[in-house]
Amino acid sequence: MDSRLADKRAVITGAASGIGRATAVRFAAEGARAACADVDEEGLAGLAAEVGSAVVPLPCDVTEEEQVERAVGEAVERFGGLDIVVANAGIEHSGDGRVDQLDLSVWQRTLDVNLTGVFLTCKHGARALLESGGGSLICTASPTSLYGVSPGFDAYSASKAGVLGLARVMASDFSKDGIRVNAVIPGFTLTGLADKVLGNEEWLRETVQTIPLGRPGESEEIAAMMAFLASDEASYATGGIFVVDGGMTAV
Repeated sequence: MDSRLADKRAVITGAASGIGRATAVRFAAEGARAACADVDEEGLAGLAAEVGSAVVPLPCDVTEEEQVERAVGEAVERFGGLDIVVANAGIEHSGDGRVDQLDLSVWQRTLDVNLTGVFLTCKHGARALLESGGGSLICTASPTSLYGVSPGFDAYSASKAGVLGLARVMASDFSKDGIRVNAVIPGFTLTGLADKVLGNEEWLRETVQTIPLGRPGESEEIAAMMAFLASDEASYATGGIFVVDGGMTAV
């Protein structure tokens, strides 16, 4: 692995599993140090054991502003600043459903994590990037940000559309401040969020049939895009929507 992220300092939320974990591993392999935030302390411990000192585990609930501010502050203190913020933490609530059948508590919890959590991460992360002279801010969105491809996941779809809208306006907000803001849209990827589909062979088969490449994605494939956007190779990329979905949204 090359060292295009050498000496870069990152914060990654939702880093204990899935895309966040793969991103932390990729960043470390490319020379970065990463403060990894998640509510899953056991998962963070496993990540730290796998990667070593390049990873700093930070237990954090992204829905709690005080915890997010503290996590970002600890990362800045340990690293002497920040260059990269990856707002990745997200959930798919088991109670999600069609809007007329959707309980308010499920709607609220989904938006709290998927949208408010991204807002809080970006708020405090951007402040740290500004103090460091700029950097890269990356938000994890979804194909549901663009299209109604997940009927029955109304809260999730709305939350991810909000993430995409926030990323676009932040790209404009910070364009004069040296902060690049981009959104990554993973397609159907083999993570914990895909367990419901993976446990249903018929649903899995139908889902894969919608993907031109004919298979789900791997977390590492999404992490590769994260690493590109975090690097200086993406110095002219801001306000972009980078789709990594095997062609699902192209057809």
